[in-house]
Amino acid sequence: MIDLRFALRQLLKSPGFSLLAIMTLALGIGVNTAIFSLMHDMFLRGLPFNEPARLVRMYGEAKERDLNNLPFSVPRFWHYRDAQNVFTEVAADFGNGFIMTGRGEPVQLFGGSVTANYFNMLGVQPS
Repeated sequence: MIDLRFALRQLLKSPGFSLLAIMTLALGIGVNTAIFSLMHDMFLRGLPFNEPARLVRMYGEAKERDLNNLPFSVPRFWHYRDAQNVFTEVAADFGNGFIMTGRGEPVQLFGGSVTANYFNMLGVQPS
């Protein structure tokens, strides 16, 4: 109890240091809470899709050039979609960068394109 009184007296003697210590603790606790909430939502709770364990992601590869995780061409996607009888549904997505011009300076945006059945396959509504 004596140590607690001593600590309180020291904090009251230097309010600048006390404010800095409290703000540092608050910032550290806030950032940790945000990071753990994000990790929980992304990795522990699971994705908000219908039957996420049944989702499969496919990539192309070019072994002769030692390249992996390549996107499929549109004709190859059509081939995989139409010639298979294993999957209930096949959809495609493609991430891309865009440059928006108009008023002011051009701005680079990141977005993507998806096939018409993409969100239906995932069991979600686009927002």
